[in-house]
Amino acid sequence: MRAPLTSVDVTIRPLRPADVTAAVELLVLAAGAEKRHRLTSRLTTDTLDEIHHALVAERDGVLVGAAKLTTEPANPGTVSVLVAVAESARGEGVGTALAAELRDRATRTLTPGLVLTTALRDDLDRGRQFAERHGMVLTNHSVGWRFDLTGRGEEVGALAASAADRAGVRVRATDLASDEATVLECVGRTLVGLPVPGGEAEDVDLAHARSVIPERALVLLAEPSDPEGGPALGLTIVTAQVGTDDWYTVYTGVDVNHRGRGVATALKTAALRYAYDAGATAVTTHNDDTNEPILRANRALGMTPTTGYWSLVQTVNATPASSPAPAPSPAPSI
Repeated sequence: MRAPLTSVDVTIRPLRPADVTAAVELLVLAAGAEKRHRLTSRLTTDTLDEIHHALVAERDGVLVGAAKLTTEPANPGTVSVLVAVAESARGEGVGTALAAELRDRATRTLTPGLVLTTALRDDLDRGRQFAERHGMVLTNHSVGWRFDLTGRGEEVGALAASAADRAGVRVRATDLASDEATVLECVGRTLVGLPVPGGEAEDVDLAHARSVIPERALVLLAEPSDPEGGPALGLTIVTAQVGTDDWYTVYTGVDVNHRGRGVATALKTAALRYAYDAGATAVTTHNDDTNEPILRANRALGMTPTTGYWSLVQTVNATPASSPAPAPSPAPSI
């Protein structure tokens, strides 16, 4: 069957394997470059029982837009939706056309109770307004932060040593390949009380959360420095960003019983030191704007604000069999 040609002179068709790289580069325009790993994972999944709709808008053989509606197994009951359009094609209705085609597929797939989620860069005011007009509700705002490492090797080394001493921890480097069970157990303990995509009542599936972490990510565990030891008090996960010299903090968490004692600062400064030693020029991160202890730690370290993102959700409601389910509210074209 011929793919539909819309009134804006683009062809909307399903994503093909050869499209993945270009589609991801379009989607990160809306979601942020640090989401590249996750977007690639979701677009290439072959799990048969998952919701998986991925579309592209093509003009003269070039992709000018992309859209996806995919299950988020790390957060059971959630489905992520996103639409993005190349700068050269914005304002022409390409995003609207993609959203309409995605909506048609979604009404045949989504069931009541599913939570639609999207994360949008917070410098996309029109994008957020579009999403809210289509029923999505803002739940969280994550603030972006950046630490410039250029010429600051001695400084970050001293910061890391003093922060670990004050917190009474030693920071150990590991990775998922060699220490997966320890890392995921610590992630589970440190997630308590932190916001997740589907809201406060949403669960996290640690077995699937593993797939959110890039294979080559560096994991730093903050372990008690006393001789008797014990389980890690917290961890941070950092990874190099594709195409740049920046590193990104995928996750930082501290056991709820040890928060407010400087463990997060010890982890953050250790990450700066490791990133510098690996040749990074900066480390970026995002933290929820209600997490004042972490924000205060970032300010104290001299991190500077950068682009953050909004998290929005919408619950799919029950509808009569003769009526389509409420359409997903995609992140708009930007």
